[in-house]
Amino acid sequence: MTRPSPTLHDLAAHVGLSVTTVSDALRGQGRVAEATRSKILKGAAELGYSPNRPAQSLRSGSSLNVGIYIPRRVLGMEFYMAFAMSVADELGQYGYDLTIISDAKEPRRWTQFAAVVVVDACMGDGPLRENLDNGSTVFTAGRIEGLPDSRLAGLIEIDYWEMLTEALEGLEQQREVTSPFLIAFEPLDKYSWSQMLIDSFEHWCTVRGLEPDVFTVSPDPNSWLFSDDFSRRISDGKSYDLIVHGGTLLSMAARSQKLYTELIEPASIRTAVLTTSEIETRLIDCDVALNVRAKEFGAAMARLCLNRLLNGTRTFTHEWFEHEVVMTETS
Repeated sequence: MTRPSPTLHDLAAHVGLSVTTVSDALRGQGRVAEATRSKILKGAAELGYSPNRPAQSLRSGSSLNVGIYIPRRVLGMEFYMAFAMSVADELGQYGYDLTIISDAKEPRRWTQFAAVVVVDACMGDGPLRENLDNGSTVFTAGRIEGLPDSRLAGLIEIDYWEMLTEALEGLEQQREVTSPFLIAFEPLDKYSWSQMLIDSFEHWCTVRGLEPDVFTVSPDPNSWLFSDDFSRRISDGKSYDLIVHGGTLLSMAARSQKLYTELIEPASIRTAVLTTSEIETRLIDCDVALNVRAKEFGAAMARLCLNRLLNGTRTFTHEWFEHEVVMTETS
């Protein structure tokens, strides 16, 4: 016979507190001390208690739906599906559903969601612009130029500057770099992750008296037919001894170009590639991988949301997500 799930009364008895106190702590209501809330959450984990979120939603009139806004222009890139699926998995453990918000001409009002996660958007995007001042609870993965922290419930970001610097310095310790080349996506604004890669790369080169050479392409995979300008760069760049690829698919697209394979000598050049997972890091041919860990990043983003939705946190929360730099066996 299946053992019945523990009830709110069971949890209250387990932690030695009143049902009202336990209920308030779980819903983020009332004046419950953080030490008491922590004790209740720990007790819930020990007992295997899971609140009946649909029932709570019916009683309170709150939504159990979280939105995620990923602009259409970047949906074809490898990072976003893994990120979104991980957010959905983490939220689902607490009874929340995840809905993808589109770039419709008449955007949905985000107030219908318990919270909205925004990824790689800019202030010019209609859905974001139309919902900033209507009381929506918004979290962002990364900063957005022109969007102050006061408009947000929370923010989690990766230090791309630190990540690329760590990778390049690791390669430099093995062998001097004299002619580096960066292939990156066109940035949306000064806080775009691609812009941070470019800024870090250019700074690293300038400090060492090197000429930073940067080539950018659209984030739309359908436009990854590299231009004549790219061919000229490769033709004129036989002396490159390091190429940084700002994405796994971008690296594969660049290496598929005939001139790249004809003129780049693998034995004399080293590569750094921005990857999204451990699997990509193992499979991609490179000397150092900059793994943004998309799945883990999505889970961390979901936990940031849940901290507010479940625990009633009302102050702005900022977190740095831990990246991973991997020197591969080929280096």
